[in-house]
Amino acid sequence: MTSGIEYIDTITPDGRLTGESRPRDEIHKNGIWHRSVHIWILNNKEELLIQRRSLEKESHPGLWDVSCAGHIGSGDLSLQAAVRELKEELGLTVRPGELKRIFSVESHFVLNNGTYKDNELVDVYLLRKNISIQTLRLQPGEVESVKMISVGALRNAVLTRDSSFVPHWNAYENLLDYLDKSI
Repeated sequence: MTSGIEYIDTITPDGRLTGESRPRDEIHKNGIWHRSVHIWILNNKEELLIQRRSLEKESHPGLWDVSCAGHIGSGDLSLQAAVRELKEELGLTVRPGELKRIFSVESHFVLNNGTYKDNELVDVYLLRKNISIQTLRLQPGEVESVKMISVGALRNAVLTRDSSFVPHWNAYENLLDYLDKSI
């Protein structure tokens, strides 16, 4: 960030860095390809932490979403961004070795009458950790609330295309496939 402006490295649609970085607002105004991270937190009861996005968010306000998510800032590595976002959004300090990158997925959205265009390559991480949601420090303006849900509840939300969730259906399905093989 420079002068409070978040800069993000731009990429080609196949994920290669272009060597340029642009302000976040420009990225989304023009639908420029960039990278982000999603982090899922799974406890030993096979429950996932989900967050309700702040009502102030430009994209998907008030909808349930992954445990934590954010852009990969200019010059940052994916894993660095994941660790940073957990600290910023949830007040959760983790070591990089606690996170496992489980897949990458494309995400495309056009929102707000075409004024917000999102073309992302998302690195998805899993954090297996028992946490107490009461001890989390939620970032104002980003996270409205959090709760734990069963893997089965997420599966049902995906099957019914539950409109209270951010429609990351492909990413959710990939997560469920991964968990089916690893739990």
